[in-house]
This record gives sequence, structure tokens and C-alpha cells, in this order.
Amino acid sequence: MLNVNNSYSSKKNKILLGFAIILSLILCGELAIRAYSFNLEALANSTGQYLPDFSNRFDKIRTGIEYLFLNIIYIVWLTINKNKKRDVTFIKILKNSSFFLLIAFISYPITTDINLYVHYGLMDLNGINPFINPASAFTSKLSSFIVWKQTSTYGPISQLFFIFSAVFVAITPSFGIYVFKLICLLFHILNSYLIWGHLKNSPHKINVTIAYLLSPLLLYEQVTNAHLDVLISTILIILIICLKNHNYITASVAALIGFLIKTLPIIWLPLIFVYLIKQQRWKSLFSAICIFVAINFAAYLIALHTVEAWKSLLNPGVEGKLINSLYSVVRRLLDWKILNFSLSFQQTLFSIFKPIIFSIFIVSYLIILVKPYFKKNYSETNLSINIGWITLILFLFAAPWYCSWYSSVLLAVVALNIHAKRFVITSIVFCTTSTVSYYLLLNSRLGDVMTLVPTLAVILFWFVRDIQAQKKFVTK
Repeated sequence: MLNVNNSYSSKKNKILLGFAIILSLILCGELAIRAYSFNLEALANSTGQYLPDFSNRFDKIRTGIEYLFLNIIYIVWLTINKNKKRDVTFIKILKNSSFFLLIAFISYPITTDINLYVHYGLMDLNGINPFINPASAFTSKLSSFIVWKQTSTYGPISQLFFIFSAVFVAITPSFGIYVFKLICLLFHILNSYLIWGHLKNSPHKINVTIAYLLSPLLLYEQVTNAHLDVLISTILIILIICLKNHNYITASVAALIGFLIKTLPIIWLPLIFVYLIKQQRWKSLFSAICIFVAINFAAYLIALHTVEAWKSLLNPGVEGKLINSLYSVVRRLLDWKILNFSLSFQQTLFSIFKPIIFSIFIVSYLIILVKPYFKKNYSETNLSINIGWITLILFLFAAPWYCSWYSSVLLAVVALNIHAKRFVITSIVFCTTSTVSYYLLLNSRLGDVMTLVPTLAVILFWFVRDIQAQKKFVTK
């Protein structure tokens, strides 16, 4: 019976693999066509105004559908594969996954962020500080392909990778872009290897590693589109592994280094520090704070010389802008023609709702922050899962400008805490719906609902369960 089931599962895997290969090749071709047309439009664009990812909406929808089906195939694969073998090497996993990794690397980015990354690197090579001077202050071979013209929102450590990639622009701009894509691919492989190594005694090691390595979201956002979140995923994986190995200083330093890549990890540090206080790890806490001060002082001396430079890391360019978030849902509802609200009344109501939505994040953060004092057996594993929760809640309630690749970092927490079913389910639902809606239904009411409603339902379930758990604890 076992052989029959294995044979049946193998047949289904081959069918899924065939569809995945075909769709991957089609999507790769679509992105190549899009790159060609976008480059022509960018070179002909003398106004400097924003250029959409796709000039034809039908092309965008078709590409979004292809990406949607890749995610469906992936989810089906997750549900039917329960391989518990432990004797497969990472090299073999990598070899078997090489086709999809190569396709993700070859495919041209759909977003223009990578052009901005390399442009910032070129600014630095020419003696212009990108944290003080906006991208528009410098003209490069990539200027025609840049949408955002502001100062850099990425930290000094990110800037090192930008500079390295920018060196190769002298050969051709595409070469510089693909050098950065290669860096992202290597970090994605490193992330998968770290997960594989940490799960060495887990019966789910093989499946989790393959699932992470071949996740359509991760390949699309962190390799094809080469977003910096791949580096944040590396930081998060190292942080969680260090916490579980009781290496608190390294975990704290990892979070700080992450902040100097992209600002997100700054919200993790207070959680770690409060945990160290609760555990009375005074030496670790003092050492972490000293290193924190030293690294920030070095960043000040090297790149972030002014208050404005530090503020640049907070992404001031999106202030007041809404996309793909709960805030945009509320704004669309207020703008609904059936309600017939005047523009001034809409603005008044939105100014009331906005702090209410943000306060949900603040209250949630404070609850999670003090959890070590109210939960008797609060472990490093609990801390790592709560880092994931607070990151997810940040995306939901404190990110008016939300892009789908932000959520890709959550899958690192999922891979290292596969037993935490509520968090795993919530994160996968959120990641899948948000990324699909971003590329398929962006700037539509249906896209907002698709992104948020399923996850909000699970989040509410989480709050109810947490409140019940607190009541039981108080009763005892």
C-alpha cells in the first residue's frame, strides 16, 4: 500500500512539476517582453513622470494570472508532500531546484527598485551622498528607468552592495543589475541552507527547505525582482537561530545590522531587550547596547552625517500615500459614490480613522512586548514567533504604503517555527493573497479586500485565543 501511495504521489508531483516548468518559462518570456517595451518607453520618456510597470493593462492581468497559477501549484505541492527523509544533502536539494533558481535569476525585474539601488551606488562612486542628495540630483545611465527620485531609504550596509553592483554599470547597465540579482540569488540560497542546517533533527527538514527554496513569492520578489528583503530574511534567520541557541548578543547585533540594511528590524530590538531584562541577562544586554551605540556612531561618521540623512531611512517619500493596505480600504470606502460624502468630510473621517488603525499596532506591540512578564514559560521560541507576529501586525495596521515583497520576510519565521500553526497559516495566507493581489488587482477595491480580509479574520482569531489564554492564566 505504501508503494502504491508513493507511486501515486510521484505521478502527481511530475504533473505539477511539468505545469510549473511551463508556467515559469512563459512568465520568464512575459517579463522579457515587458523589459523590452519598458526600456523603450523609459528611454523615450523626456518628462520624468512615473511609468507604469505595464503600458497595457491586459498584459499586466495576464502576467498576474500566470503568477497566480504558479502559487496554486506550489500550495498543492505543499499539501501532498509529506516526505520525512533526513538523508538528502543540501547540495542535492540545490541541484534538483536549479532550474527554477536559474529561471528566477534570468527573468528581468518587473519593478524598478533595482534600478534605484544601482543608481544610488553610482552616486556614491561619484562622491555624492545618497542619504543627503536625492536620486534626481545625479544623472546616470539608469536615470531614465527610475520612478522614485528621493534620497536613499536603505541603510549604509545596503549601500555597500549597491556600490559593488554599480561598478559593473561601466560595462553595461544590465550587467550591473544582474550582478545585484546574483547577490540576491546567493543570499536566497544561503537563507535556505541556514534553515536546512537549523532543522537538522526535524522530520520536516527536507520539505521545509525545498518549500522555502522554491517558494514563488521568494523567487519572484527576492531573486527576480531582487528586493533587499532577501538580506532582511538573512538577518531574521540568523537572529532566530542565535536566540534559540542562547546567543543573545549576536541576535541583538543582527537586528541592528538589519536596521542598517532596511529600517524594519528596529521594531525587533525592544522585544529582544525586554526578554533579556526579564531573564536578567545584564551582561548580554549591556554588551548589546554598547555595540548598538558603536555601530550607529560608525554609521554617523561614514554616511549618516545629519539628522536629515537619518530621517531619509524612514522613507519620507511615501508620507501621506496609500496603497494595498487597510488604510487604502478605508479611503476607498469613504470615496464610494453611493455614500456621496463631500471631499472635506471624507478627509475629516479619514483623519479620525487613521490614528485608530495605527493604535491597533501600538496596543498589539505593547501586549507582545510585556508578554515575557505574564507568560510563565516564555521561551526563545515564543520570542521568535512573536517577532513574526509583530512584523505581520505592522504590515497590516501601520503600513499605509504596503508592497507585497515586504511580507516575504515572514516566511523565514514560518520555516523556523513550522510547529506554530496559527502563525504559519496566517503568514502563508497573507503572503499569498497580498502578492497575488498586488500584481493582479493593484489599485482596485477587490485587490484591497483580497489582501486583507482573510488575514484580518485569522488575526482576530489570534486575539480571541490570546485573550482566552490570558484569562486562564489569571484564573490559575
